[in-house]
Parts: sequence; C-alpha cells; structure tokens
Amino acid sequence: MKYLDDFILDRINSKKDRLESMLLDKKSLKKIQWDILVEYVHISNKIEGSSLSIEETREILDTSHDILGQPTYFQHLSINHANAFEFIRQNVKNEITNQMVKEIHTVVMKNIDKEAGKYRNKNNINDRLKGFLSKLNISPDYHPIEKSALIQGFFHQIRPFNYGTGTTSRLLSKWMLNQNGYIFGLPLNPYEVKYYRKCAEKAGKGTIYPLVNMMTMCVEESLDKLINQVKSLNIIPIEKAMRNNNMNPAQMLESIKRGEFKAFKKDGSVYVTDVRVDQLTHGAQIAEEFQ
Repeated sequence: MKYLDDFILDRINSKKDRLESMLLDKKSLKKIQWDILVEYVHISNKIEGSSLSIEETREILDTSHDILGQPTYFQHLSINHANAFEFIRQNVKNEITNQMVKEIHTVVMKNIDKEAGKYRNKNNINDRLKGFLSKLNISPDYHPIEKSALIQGFFHQIRPFNYGTGTTSRLLSKWMLNQNGYIFGLPLNPYEVKYYRKCAEKAGKGTIYPLVNMMTMCVEESLDKLINQVKSLNIIPIEKAMRNNNMNPAQMLESIKRGEFKAFKKDGSVYVTDVRVDQLTHGAQIAEEFQ
C-alpha cells in the first residue's frame, strides 16, 4: 500500500536535488552538522520525556560533562546519541539487520541499560524482527520515508527492548533515510513533539498514515532548514563578490593573486570564497556528510 503523496514526494526530491547542487566549505558544514545533531538529540529526548533544554543538551554534547540537578539518564542518552550518529555514518551503506539493531541499541543505551543490545525474551521477538527487516530491506513497494515510519510502527508494536525502543526506532529511521540520500532531523515545536509521540503509538496499532505524514514533514523541514543555512554561508559567484566588495574585475583578480580570495570553476562559472576557508567540498557531498 502506498502512503506517500506523489506531489509531496516530487517537492521533497526537488529540494534534495537543490541541496546536492550547492557548495559549502567544510568548516561551515561541520558547524551545521553539529547544530542538527544537537537539535535532533534535544527533541528525541523530549519525545521520551526529557526536561533538558537545548542549551543544556548542547553543553552536554560539547563537553561530555554532566549537568548538576538534571537526570543522568538523559545526559547519558545525549552523549550516546552522538556515538550512535557516528555508528550510523560508518554503517550507512549496510542493510539494517537484527545484529545491527542490537548493536545500535548497545551504543545508545550504554551506561543506561544493563540489558543493552538484548531483546526481551517474549513473543518470539528475534524471529519476528528478523522477518520484518528482511522483507522491508528488499521491498520495492515502499518509499524510504514510508519505510522509516513502518520501522517505528513495528517497534512500537512489538517493543523489542525494555528501555530505548522509541529512541532506537528513530535512529533506525534516520539510518534508512540516510541510506537513500535523505536527511532526517527533528525540527519540532512542543506541540509537535506530543503529536509525534501519538503518531508513533498509532502506528504501533496499525494506523501508519499520521506517522508517514510526520516523517515527511520532518524530512522536508530539515531540507528547508539546511538549504537556508547553506545559502547563508554559501560560496558565492564572483560577480556577486565583486558587487559586495565594490570591485571591478581587475581589482578582484589582484585580490585573488594576493590570496585574499580563492577562486574555482563549477559548470563553467567562477566562484570565490574567503581565504580563511581551507578546504572546499562539492554540494553533492553535503548529504553524504550527514550520513
């Protein structure tokens, strides 16, 4: 059954293509990556009931130090999220298997759950999850956004772990989306956090549409946000740089020779960037960097 509207999917893919055509320096890209990680961790923890603010979440991730007066559960979970992101990045090309599910649960539940990486010994969870993932990985009937929602719905249905089922299912959704070139963030306001939780619960009872819609919104808004951030930091055409700096072509050429700007060509056009930028990356690598 198809859950995703073709018009919306075309719009998302158009934005995805636009992002992949953009240019950005690696230093700025790393900052944007970190900001998205902080937001994702903050909201994912909120869905689970965390009271940590986004500023506190950022401090924990920046320093790896605990904040006095705050539950250690969510502080450990925040740090573990960062490690889980790295685990996904390293394994994103691989299929999601039973073993991978256990491994990512081990990472995200480190120092939290003594049973990390172990399924509950009920309802034949191991075989049911193995069968579900085998079919999902090869199914041509569902788009990756739909698959990401189905993963969460199935996890809410069978509850494979004593703790961390929701957190793990969202990370697996991120894995599925990243594997197919989509960026998954959680740009949600407090009302949407509550609604997301309800959508996941409904999906666990067989009503998948609301969660597909929520996942679609998260993917599209993450793209919008990233495109706007990249635009604000983007390497610019040489003509715009000359206007911004009140230079004629000869003056710009001299500035390039003096090392004040770096220039390069893309698709027959010339772009420039500030000399402080050490390395350049083609925009097509932006999505890859988030995997």
